This record gives sequence, C-alpha cells and structure tokens, in this order.
Amino acid sequence: MNTNLLPTHSRLLGEHWVLWYDISNSYSVVTKEFKFVLEAYFKAKTKAEFFNILSSDFDDTDIDKLHQRISDYLQQCNILSTLPILKPTILEVTKRRVLKKYKFKDKTIQVYFSSESVSKIIHPALAQYYNTTSNVVDVTFDIHLKDEFLYLFKDEELISCVPMQEYHKTQGKFIMLLLCALHDKEEGDWIGTLHGSTITDGNSSILFVGKSGKGKSTLCALLAQNGLDLLADDVSPLLSEDQHLYYNPSAISIKAGAFNLLKPIVTNFNKLPIVEFNKTKGQLKYIPSLKPKKEHYPCGAIVSVNYQAESETKLEQISAKLILETLIEDSWLSPKSKHAEQFLNWLETKQLYQITYSNTNSVTSEIKKLFKLHQNA
Repeated sequence: MNTNLLPTHSRLLGEHWVLWYDISNSYSVVTKEFKFVLEAYFKAKTKAEFFNILSSDFDDTDIDKLHQRISDYLQQCNILSTLPILKPTILEVTKRRVLKKYKFKDKTIQVYFSSESVSKIIHPALAQYYNTTSNVVDVTFDIHLKDEFLYLFKDEELISCVPMQEYHKTQGKFIMLLLCALHDKEEGDWIGTLHGSTITDGNSSILFVGKSGKGKSTLCALLAQNGLDLLADDVSPLLSEDQHLYYNPSAISIKAGAFNLLKPIVTNFNKLPIVEFNKTKGQLKYIPSLKPKKEHYPCGAIVSVNYQAESETKLEQISAKLILETLIEDSWLSPKSKHAEQFLNWLETKQLYQITYSNTNSVTSEIKKLFKLHQNA
C-alpha cells in the first residue's frame, strides 16, 4: 500500500490514538481498533494480503468495506494544506481613518482602522491598554475593509486578506503577531495558539476549552474575581522552547447571558461598554484583568467546560477525543513536524477533565482544589 500516506507522528492517549499527517498538518483521533486496521492496511502489499491479515476477525464483505473506508480516510487526511496566495497589495494610506495606540509595559503598538466599525474587531479586547500619549511606536498595523475583504498589514506589508464574514481569521492572525511583538518571538517559535482560556494560581496554569455557549469565558471571569489570574482568554499561545502557555493581553469577552451573573462581582461592570459587532454573538462586554506576576506558566491540566443550569458541580476525567474535538477545530497549530511532535508530547503529560457546573461558589472551590492537586503531584 502507499506508505507515503502514513501519519508522521502518532501517540496513544488513554483509549485513543492521536495521529498527525504532515502533508495536511491535520490531527486525527481514532480508536485502538481503527489503528489496528490502519496498521494492517500499510503492512499489506496488496488488497489480497490485507484480506488475509484480517480474515480471522472479519468476513469478506466487512473487509472490503474496511479497505475502502481506510483508503477514503487516508485520502482525506492527506489533502495538501495550502495557504491563500496573496496578491501584492500596496497599503492605501487614505484608509487610515481611525488610529488606536496601545501601551504594553515597554512596547507601544499602533493600529490604523478604516472605520470605527472595523476597529470593533480588535479594540474592545485591548481597550484597557489604549494610550494616546506614546510617541515612540514599536509596531504599526493596518486593518482595512475594502470590497467586503479585510486586509491586515504589519509595518505596511500585507499579511492576510480574508472575506469580511471570516473576520475571526483576521483577529487570530493579529493576536499572533501581537504576541510575537510583546514576547520578542517569531511566528515560527510557537507550537500554536490554542482555542481556550488559561487561568493561573501563580505557580502553574489550567487551560479551559469548550464550545461557544458552554460557559468557558464566564467561568474564567468568575475565577479571575476569586483569587486566580487570567493568563489568556480564548487564544492561549504555547511556546516551543519551554512548552509553557503565555500571556495574552486581551480582555475576557462575555455574552449578554452572563451579564446578570457577573454584575454583582465585577467592579464597575455597568460602566463597561456594550459591544455589538456580530449578530450571532449578540451583545458583548469585555472585562479587563490584571496581568499575572509572570508572563508564562507550565500547564497542569486541560478542562472542558460544561455549564448546565441547576446542575451539581462535577469534575471528572474524560478522554483525549472529547478534549481534542473542541481544542483542535479552532486552534492554529504549527505545520512543523518538530512542533507537532512537541504538541503530542505536551498533551501526553496533561490530565484531562470536564467540569459540569451551575453554582459559582462550588465550581471556584473545585478548580482551586485542582490547582493544589497538580501542585502536589
């Protein structure tokens, strides 16, 4: 069989295998049984030999379907990963209609937007760093809307161009470039930016993941008001050099459904402006958080957040499959083989949990216990 389609890296995490395919830079989570059949496929030189290897476990009809299933699966996993080709575009300085400057300790970043509406893509999450007095600028970005496409420039060089409806890609790329500037890194230094929020107790960190509406950001806002610190909201950068999660200065984005819950415990909550940019997300507020004592921490656990009204607080271990289905979909992960292997090694050392909750006091207590558990491990 075509061994060029083999996964480059594989790792057994609990009851599932995680496979990484170099050509497509894609991760696949499969059962032990599927992995066994996959190995038989590559071991066999012909279809007949594949039948012989599995003949004691399957009848001929099943084997024929399995062979086709494996063939289709491998074709899907090995679709060439391609980036959109950018046409050379000269920055239109006439689009520089709105200027925002942000001061981060020893770095000043300025961003030109083509309108106040476009600025809502970035500004609300960074508003706490807004500073109009800084004269020395380290990096200049431009985010312009033209013909329903968003253009992102860094120091007048075109970085990306995406349809307006895919504005989250511009957000993600901007955050990556911002993180590089703040931490003095290059894009190639990161294993990835993980789609999850990170909380620290000052010694280690926990990465919280979850589908939209499951209460991930709300939980992190609660924890940040109860003795823990926010390291990163929604985009958690993972560095290759030390495999630590790093600080992301973005504020916590909170949906309208959590306003009443957070209003009594967040200082000046009513004074935080309401932001409306995406109709599907509705009204948002951005809660600024104090910067942690350090800019990076090791990660002890990954927790899938599952808010359920009137449920008891329950922390339970879950499979890598359930975590990765949420984590990988919207994360940016490096296409480098070295980084893919590091990511699998990193995952292998993590305890994986799901927290189901509705009571804010008990969930805070449970997470603090989890920090102590991993501190003592």
